[in-house]
Amino acid sequence: MSTTHLLAFVFTLTSPLAAEDLPQDEGGVIAYLTAKGVDLKQDADGHAVRLMSSGKPELTVEEYQLIGKLTHLEQMGLNAAPLKAGEWGFLHQLPNLKTLSIWHGHHFASLQPFCGLKVESLTIGGCMGLRDLNKENPDQLRNAITSLHDLPNIRKANLYHSPLAPDDSHLAHLANQFPTLEDLRLDFTAPRGSETKITPQGFKLLQKLPLKVLSLENAQTFTAKHFETLAGITTLTELLIDARRQPVSEEAVAAFRKLRPDVVVAIANPGDTAPPQVPRKPPSR
Repeated sequence: MSTTHLLAFVFTLTSPLAAEDLPQDEGGVIAYLTAKGVDLKQDADGHAVRLMSSGKPELTVEEYQLIGKLTHLEQMGLNAAPLKAGEWGFLHQLPNLKTLSIWHGHHFASLQPFCGLKVESLTIGGCMGLRDLNKENPDQLRNAITSLHDLPNIRKANLYHSPLAPDDSHLAHLANQFPTLEDLRLDFTAPRGSETKITPQGFKLLQKLPLKVLSLENAQTFTAKHFETLAGITTLTELLIDARRQPVSEEAVAAFRKLRPDVVVAIANPGDTAPPQVPRKPPSR
């Protein structure tokens, strides 16, 4: 770290900088954000390639914009970022970003800020702004997942605890918009006061995707017919069912197992502390 960046690092520990005084070069931004508690990993050339922020201590909107200077970033996770819909533009300044995780966003009402990215993996979970900012527009809350589009390289999508996927139309949107999906996690809870309306025909829409891993959360309303339809996803190798809130029908899962004994099925039941996981064999020496 250069003397200039070291001084910026030390100063930042005790006093936030005015927007016009924030660093503008990559090295300065790395030092500044590190001093702010952001976890940054650098490659052999000193470029930041991984960024993780817990949200504590909280960064300002201007400080989040600095991330756009880290153009070598490949992986990023942001928790509880206090950014409104129009304050995510820095994501489009990261041409090498492959994996993006957004947790507990409370200040955007749709998924529009994350459209048009070149990421291969996208996680959006627990973003309750989709609920709280749409109290006067329940249709926008229910259909938040349909506001996500134009992700040409997407192969993995984790969408849960808002956004939700309670309707066949949401499955149709995912299948049509993201034909390259290989790994998909969905939460089928309906917004409060309404019902999940997923049908076996809705699940049939997923058969057109090259899915290898499918994760279901809140699948308590699904019947044997639902799971028999999922068995028609010929590329599937793993089925994960998070039933910690409500148990899933054993008969329904048995119908899937009968048709697809080749697929590994993992279930987390009420009382389990962790999501379902497929045991991984240790690498051979």
